[in-house]
This record gives sequence, C-alpha cells and structure tokens, in this order.
Amino acid sequence: MILASTICLMAMLTVSVRLAHHAGYRRGRRRERAVMNRYLHDTVLPTLEALALAAPSDAAAAPARLAELRQAAKEQAALVRRDMMARTEAGRARLETDLVALAADLARHRLHTELIREDVDDTLPAHRRTAMRDAVREALRNTQKHSGTDRAVVRVEERDRGIAVVVRDHGSGFDTAGRDAGFGIRESISARMAEVGGSARVESRPGWGTQVTLWVPQS
Repeated sequence: MILASTICLMAMLTVSVRLAHHAGYRRGRRRERAVMNRYLHDTVLPTLEALALAAPSDAAAAPARLAELRQAAKEQAALVRRDMMARTEAGRARLETDLVALAADLARHRLHTELIREDVDDTLPAHRRTAMRDAVREALRNTQKHSGTDRAVVRVEERDRGIAVVVRDHGSGFDTAGRDAGFGIRESISARMAEVGGSARVESRPGWGTQVTLWVPQS
C-alpha cells in the first residue's frame, strides 16, 4: 500500500514537472515573439514605411531620391547591427550617451529634440539603459508622426531612487480616455519598461500636447 502510494506520488510529481516545463516553455516563446514584434515595429517597420512612401521628387530628382533611400537603408542596417551588439553588453554606462545619439539620429529626420539633463548620475545597467533608450525613441517617433510639431523636449532627472526621463511635446495631443493604447504605447513603451522593473505614464489632451514619463530603478 505504501509502495503504491509512493509510486502514485512520484507519477504525479513527474507530470507536474512536465506541465510546468511546458508552461514555462510556452511563456518563453510568447515573450520571445513579443520582443521580436516590438523590435520590428520600432526599427525595421518605420524604415520600410518611409521607403514605400511616394514623393514628388521621385521622378523630378530621381538620383537624389535614390541616394536618400540608400542612406536610409544604410542607417537602418547600422542601427540593427548596433542593437545586435548591444544585447551582449554587460555592466553600467551613461544613459545620456544613448540619448544624445538618438537625438542626432532623429534630427536627420527633421525632429528637433532639446535634451535637458540635470546634474545627476545617469549610469544604468545595460538592459535598463537599452529599454529606456528604445522607449524614448518610440515616444519621440510618436511625436514625429502624430503631434503636428517638429520639436520635443527630453528631460533626464533623478526620482525615487531611480532615473526618470520625461518626453514632452506641445503638439496637437489626443484624448487618452477615449482612445485605446496602440501597439507603440502598449508594447514599445509600457511593456518594455515593465519588463525591466520600470514604469511608464502617458498624459495627453487635445491642444495641450503629450507628455511621456519613463522611470527605471538605478540599481
């Protein structure tokens, strides 16, 4: 009787372990797909959309237009290569360095970003620094695509034993109560920050503009 009970218990434990393994595997695959979808949405997709847009200069200035498209493709390839290398980085580094490079990149696409950095220690672990940079990039691209303005302000400050970045524009804004969060806000900003222990808050009103506040722990 004791032997039978022991065998039954071992069988139940074996089944439980297998179920837990499969559940963990499925969760890992779902997270992997979510990360890949987010990366494609934030990097490759905007470039493909830009390449697909027709412009008056396509026929009138074909060589210049071709050079512009080649430059866009070159910049996208460099970005993907840099991000692939960044995923293997370890240790801490300055967030400001990433934000300066991001502002310079977006300036080439006619978005003028004023970077305001208080006297803070903005060093972060690689995974949090990368998440913050990519969330800021998505917020600024939303400004570029939807706000009707070509200017934004990015402020870096210390807050609640962490680093906060506030992205602010004075564009058209939108009604957050009457609009579901799109993929960019839901995944590329909010989910991305949550995955590294941070948070994101989006505030917007018609005529007031939009403010995105991002925060991550510093340790």
